[in-house]
Amino acid sequence: MIAQLHMAKSAMSAFQRKMQVIVNNISNAQTVGYKKRMAEMESLFPLVFESVLVESEDAVPGNPRGSRKRYAEFGQGVRIAEIRKDMSRGSIEVTNQPLDIAIDGPGMLQFRLPDGQIAYGRAGNLHLDADGNVVNPNGHPLEPSLRLPREYNEIIINEEGRVYVQTPNNPNPQEVGQILLATFPNEAGLRDMGQNLYEQTASSGSPTFEIPGQNLAGSIRQRALEFSNVNVIEEMMAMVLCQRAFDVTIKAINSGDQMLKSGNDLGK
Repeated sequence: MIAQLHMAKSAMSAFQRKMQVIVNNISNAQTVGYKKRMAEMESLFPLVFESVLVESEDAVPGNPRGSRKRYAEFGQGVRIAEIRKDMSRGSIEVTNQPLDIAIDGPGMLQFRLPDGQIAYGRAGNLHLDADGNVVNPNGHPLEPSLRLPREYNEIIINEEGRVYVQTPNNPNPQEVGQILLATFPNEAGLRDMGQNLYEQTASSGSPTFEIPGQNLAGSIRQRALEFSNVNVIEEMMAMVLCQRAFDVTIKAINSGDQMLKSGNDLGK
């Protein structure tokens, strides 16, 4: 009975963690560039117990014909094996903001952190800081750096990531920078850093820097954003199933507790 309680305890912990993942997905359903997470569960290594609950019967060599030893196989419980990212593309919506960009296809934008590290992300809701540098919502500058003049009439970003500005003194657009995309052999292997950013790992492989629209890298769409790939209806259904499984686990623990109490009372 103690083993069964341990199994139920492991299930309760696993479903609690899975519920946290689902709630996080729902809360980020409208976050620009967010990729949903999925909790993958697995059974712990099973032990073999002698029991009258027969799941398999194997003849014991050397015993008389018909003599059998009975076994039942129980797992030690379940656990969260991995929190996997779904890197499929979210919906692209027009915003009409000149510094909003969406990546139509594979690739990641690059941002330089205060410690000099390069982080990667899909969120293209960019803006200017006080010095005219193009930064993300958390103030991390785009890499390669991109600075716009203080006075301009219009910003133009083409599909290849070339950035042009039209100034009051010059009617002809002037090129001021180039946006490059980082592509990885395995995007799902990137590690979460928070702030909707990722960092390179051995699992993701080393990045290759490409001009948008070339060598299978996605193209840039100005005045648009890629939103989350979370399907709220699917997440709500998963939440209901997770809650029911959690409730069943609690009932199993309560039933086991009552059986232990009854056995203890019989022994008095």
